[in-house]
Amino acid sequence: MSSQPAASPEPARVVVLGAGWWTQGWHCPHLSRHPHAIIAAVVDTSPTPRSAISELESLEALGARYGCPTFSSFDAVLEASVVFDGVIVCTSHASHAALGQRALAAGKHVLMEKPMTTDVEEARALAAAAAARPELFFAVNNTASWRPQAHAAAAWVKAGSVGRVRHVACVMHSPLLWLFDDPANVGWTKPTGSMRGNGFAWGQLSHLLAWVLQVTGLEPAKVSCTMTFSEASGADLNDAAVFRCVCGASISLTGSGAVPGNAHEDVGGDGGENHPHAGKHVSVRVFGDDGSLVYEGDDQDPSSGDLVLLRRDGGRETVKEFLFENYEAEGTGPESVQAFLGACRGLAPGPPGVDAAVGLDVVRCISGMYDSAVDHGGAQIPLA
Repeated sequence: MSSQPAASPEPARVVVLGAGWWTQGWHCPHLSRHPHAIIAAVVDTSPTPRSAISELESLEALGARYGCPTFSSFDAVLEASVVFDGVIVCTSHASHAALGQRALAAGKHVLMEKPMTTDVEEARALAAAAAARPELFFAVNNTASWRPQAHAAAAWVKAGSVGRVRHVACVMHSPLLWLFDDPANVGWTKPTGSMRGNGFAWGQLSHLLAWVLQVTGLEPAKVSCTMTFSEASGADLNDAAVFRCVCGASISLTGSGAVPGNAHEDVGGDGGENHPHAGKHVSVRVFGDDGSLVYEGDDQDPSSGDLVLLRRDGGRETVKEFLFENYEAEGTGPESVQAFLGACRGLAPGPPGVDAAVGLDVVRCISGMYDSAVDHGGAQIPLA
């Protein structure tokens, strides 16, 4: 007796919250090209979204381009009985918590742009809401943490290949001076809501911290931090922090957004001529009782590095290529988006990325960095 083939899952129906630069340049084009995704609605509080980085289409034009309804609020989407499976939250940092909790309460999957929030108590509430709905997908869109190298590194640490983790040294140097030094880029340089400060720490080091915390499982408890700030925008440009973890391990984190060049060569209004393309340099070294992990390179050049496990007994393992943030504008989206769409379609989950618990710890760490640097002269303070 022949059996009938299983029915294919329905396409993922996605509401995109926020119609800014990243939505119009990445999320909506990715979803529109995906064979198993439908843009169910686009939401923005402004009918004419604005960005100092690039020209944006109006909300009405986006609706026409992608053949979907548009709304001025998420509540309006829910009241209109739009049928959808999940939301991508790509709005201002200060709105993340409320929108994420509203979506979870409505029984929808959530992919949250980083950082999860910029307020520790809001992050705790959102993490609790996600934990209360384990059947729903909730993740933070730190794309580097969904790469195969991140999954391999986490598996090695969990298996004890490096032994007990004692220290992590991590660095990120980004050619993003054009973004953080320009006061017109208010979303990247000015605090909103209850956030403490804004700049390179929230905008870039959130990626690096998420990768380190996901891979190592460390729980930071205290921090000391110094920062220097842009005279033009007020954003932090150079950051140096040391975290003390619950287990006694330490994390040394340094970063700078003052590298000349442009990590997104097609933005800035000059076709990249005055901001030549340059990648972000990232380095992570994890030191344990039995060995270490090394992962460093230029995130625009996969051949610039590998993930390497070095054991004290002479063992060595390698995962080829350096793959960190995935901000490829072409195609159907990074690994994080693919995992989210799979959850919306009811497919079995793949390897995890940054969940709400890690997202919360990232918020605690960066909030503490600003508190130490701005209010305590760089002194060590407990994390909230």
